[in-house]
Amino acid sequence: MLQFFKEFGIGLKNYWIGTKFLFSHKLYGYFIFPLILFIGIYLLGNYFQTIELNISNELSVKSESIETINQLIYETIAMYFFDGLYIIFTQFTLYIVVVLLSPILAILSQKIEGILTGNAYPFNFKNLINDIKRGAIIALRNLIWYYIFVGIFLGLVSFFDLSAKSFIIFAIPFIVGFYYYGFSFIDYVNERRRLNIQQSVYFVSQHKGLAIATGSVYSTLFLLYFYIANNHDAIIAKFGYGQLWEIGAWSLLTMAALSPIIAIAAATLSMNEIVDLKKVPKS
Repeated sequence: MLQFFKEFGIGLKNYWIGTKFLFSHKLYGYFIFPLILFIGIYLLGNYFQTIELNISNELSVKSESIETINQLIYETIAMYFFDGLYIIFTQFTLYIVVVLLSPILAILSQKIEGILTGNAYPFNFKNLINDIKRGAIIALRNLIWYYIFVGIFLGLVSFFDLSAKSFIIFAIPFIVGFYYYGFSFIDYVNERRRLNIQQSVYFVSQHKGLAIATGSVYSTLFLLYFYIANNHDAIIAKFGYGQLWEIGAWSLLTMAALSPIIAIAAATLSMNEIVDLKKVPKS
């Protein structure tokens, strides 16, 4: 338990240190990649939602004029298809970002490790492709295990009273999500340590505090942004709209977009404290 809290503290501390590290070593140029990606994902998500709503409205308006069952089936399938794409591009954004940014995150993590330890990793296109494949496999694995766990957990807590259920349902899935998000960032370092996926899974299971801390800041920023985006009208109605609100919303959007870069910096710095990356096996 002492190790858990010690490594949890290391993970949180290195978010701040990692941010300063990125600027002091002029690595802030990497911020442009998640900014572009985040804006693209957000716009695509809204685009798919708009199409889904338009199809839904057409079904409501033209329900009496649809002449064939095939036409009805087509419209319904199209509505669910674009609704599904909207869910993927919003609810799964945290995993999508890790997968799509995997080459950038791998390169940046290598660069940070090189600054810390002097370890050199010459560019290798084959290794870059392997990093992308592994990042996608890890993210998909974590996504599947997360929803399996949450599904089983929600089934179990359904037997408890409502007050206990409300707190547990809110807290536990978030903590589990923190673990899996953190795992995704830590694995970039584990790959360079020549750990296969099974070995990386075991390593992270022995360093849960670090994984949860690394994933917590990253995912919390995203979740806060999505909460505000999805409840925008209700928040405006309650608190009003002003310059302070606009500045806060854009600041949160920016922090959420930049968080993957800061998270990989924090993960690399933390791993160097825990395992001493100077001892990474050479190719």
